Amino acid sequence: MPSLDFEQEQSRFLSFHDQHRSAMQAVCDAYVALVDAQLAHEGTLDISKVEGRVKDRDECIRKFSRKYRAGLEENGTPYEIRPFISDLIGIRVVCLYEDELEKVAQAVQNVFDVIDVTDKVRDVEGTEASFGYKGLHLDLRLNAAQAALPEHSVLAAWPIELQIRTIVQDSWSVLDHKI
Repeated sequence: MPSLDFEQEQSRFLSFHDQHRSAMQAVCDAYVALVDAQLAHEGTLDISKVEGRVKDRDECIRKFSRKYRAGLEENGTPYEIRPFISDLIGIRVVCLYEDELEKVAQAVQNVFDVIDVTDKVRDVEGTEASFGYKGLHLDLRLNAAQAALPEHSVLAAWPIELQIRTIVQDSWSVLDHKI
C-alpha cells in the first residue's frame, strides 16, 4: 500500500529489486534478443549494438528522489517507488546514422506498444545550446499479439525503456555521465 514514509517505501523497493534481480536480468536478456531479432528482420538498418541492463537498485532510489519524491510529498500524495522507475529494464540500440533513430523506433513497433516517447534529440536541438545528450527514448510494452505468445508470457509483465542512439550520441552519453 502506498505511503508517504520514504524509508518504508525505499525498503519495499529494495526488497523487490533484490527478490526479482535474477528474473529481471533474464527478462532483459530475452528483450535484447527480441529487439535484435526484430531489427535483423528489418534488414536495412546499420546497427552497431543492442545491449541491455537492469538499473542498479541504488540508482533507482536516487532517480526517484531527484525527480519525484519532493513533489509527491509536498502534495501529500502517497507513493510506491517502482511505478516511477520506467527504465528499470533498459535496452539500448546503437545505430550508425541519426536518420536511423526513427527507423529503429518504427521497426520495434511491430512487437511493442509505445507507452511514452522522450525525444532528447529534438529537446536538445530546440535550445540555443544544441550541445548535450541526445537520443530517442521509448517506454514500451509488448503488444497484445506478442504478449499472448506462450514464449513471451513472462515478458508481458515487464515494460522496458528502449534508448536509440547513434554511435556519437552513445559516446557523448558515456562522457556526460562521468562529468
